[in-house]
Amino acid sequence: MSPSYPYLLAILLGLFVCATKTVKSLPRGLEIKSLKLCGPHDKTAKIKIYPWPFLPSGKPFNFTVAFTPAEDIFAVTAEYEVLSVPDGRTLARGRDDLCHQEEFENLCTIPSGETFVWKYTDTMRAFPPGFKMTIRAIGRLYNEDNDEFFCFDVVATIH
Repeated sequence: MSPSYPYLLAILLGLFVCATKTVKSLPRGLEIKSLKLCGPHDKTAKIKIYPWPFLPSGKPFNFTVAFTPAEDIFAVTAEYEVLSVPDGRTLARGRDDLCHQEEFENLCTIPSGETFVWKYTDTMRAFPPGFKMTIRAIGRLYNEDNDEFFCFDVVATIH
């Protein structure tokens, strides 16, 4: 005996409501699992992110980087790689000259021994409902002589 149409409709509607409430109740954003400095860096180098460790979608966040270079910096090249976790597949990779980007202009004239502090504030972008992925991002900064002077390694889960 097959179930009646209204009975099937009620079951499907119930499942839809349950699934929608479950997805909507999950916080969406970026959860930072680990953040560390890597490669050669000075003892003053630090990274601060607020709020920590979860950056909810649609909410503002602050990112601050501070370091004291051992030599003058007149040009900066950023190199980054984003990998999926746990398989290590490369999702994105790039190399950019930061001195020609307005938000990084002051990064390209730092005298040696002077502490540089860079602050960035933005709103966390929304991710599609139900999307979840853990990534590892590695970022490196090089001076005009192609010497690495700052490096970070972060693992985060996108919810």
